[in-house]
Amino acid sequence: MRSASTGIFHEGLNCLKSSELVMQEAALSDEPVSIREVQHFAYCPHRWGLIHIGCDWSENAFVNRAKLIHERVDRGKPTALRGSIVECSVQVYDDEWGLFGVLDALELKPSDHGVFISKYQERFALTVIEYKPSVPRSEHALFADRMQLLAQKICADRVFGAECSACFYYADTRKRVRVCFEKEDQISLAKILRSIVDCRREGRIPPPQKSAFCSGCSMKDICLPKAGGE
Repeated sequence: MRSASTGIFHEGLNCLKSSELVMQEAALSDEPVSIREVQHFAYCPHRWGLIHIGCDWSENAFVNRAKLIHERVDRGKPTALRGSIVECSVQVYDDEWGLFGVLDALELKPSDHGVFISKYQERFALTVIEYKPSVPRSEHALFADRMQLLAQKICADRVFGAECSACFYYADTRKRVRVCFEKEDQISLAKILRSIVDCRREGRIPPPQKSAFCSGCSMKDICLPKAGGE
């Protein structure tokens, strides 16, 4: 395995156009949204509002474990297949979608049919890798992670002018899970982005919706008293 530093990728020339319907739904290029916000909002709109509008924050064991895993990745020590190059903390964006953020890791696997990367004077097939502490126990959590990974892929596709693969790496199983996206996923992401921008403009925190996921949330001590008083 070879690993390398960040800050090399701006060779992408051709933006992979999204469908007209999806882009009309999003139309957010003047109010960029971070990829992290996408995951927060998809998981719980109220939690997103507490963090990004109310500026509240709290951590628990789950959050701290995720932070430790991401710190390890940021130091340039992700798992990769032999013969690949792994870039960590890669900054990406897509102006059409109004998205920006940082990839945990981007794997470059030599391929005659891949995109040309000038730093290495070679062609590579690219894979976006998002690190997670464990396999999600629910479809709800998986949806939020899926929206996050889709946002990362859209941005990576834009920057590199390539059709990137995308996968999760789960630390508990030490396995990758490749993810394929459909048009419906893009529509869901566009709706999330529109909701985020609308809430920002109104300075509105979405109302809490108590569920089975609240017990494991790092924000529950901030959120639940407010929810109980409404």
